[in-house]
Amino acid sequence: MFRVLTKALIRKGEEILLLKRKDGSFGSGLWDIPGGKLEFGELPIESLEREIFEETSLKVKVIRPISISSGINETKTKQYITIVFLCDYQGGDIKLNDEHSEYKWVSISKIDDLEKIYYVDEAINKFLTD
Repeated sequence: MFRVLTKALIRKGEEILLLKRKDGSFGSGLWDIPGGKLEFGELPIESLEREIFEETSLKVKVIRPISISSGINETKTKQYITIVFLCDYQGGDIKLNDEHSEYKWVSISKIDDLEKIYYVDEAINKFLTD
């Protein structure tokens, strides 16, 4: 089974928003970026904006796609195609939903110190080299 995920590398000045996955979920305990599953019939940007708002209550401006990656779950029953978009923070106060336990705005220079889901590092590296 294939799933398409849309994710957002949201920048606010020189910082990037990271969300910590709750225990018991995919990537539990790791730092992630906002986003989620593309629903049937949705355009990727519609999915991205919906997921960002559901997970954080933030408004963003979508700039451009910056990376596409592929991963297979632990039981080898699902493959995830993840499209990460660069986004600029536009407004709002963060209100986390039940998927995440905490959030932080992190300077790119300190982001390597955190344990993240694989596609986050890939997206940051692409962002830094573009």
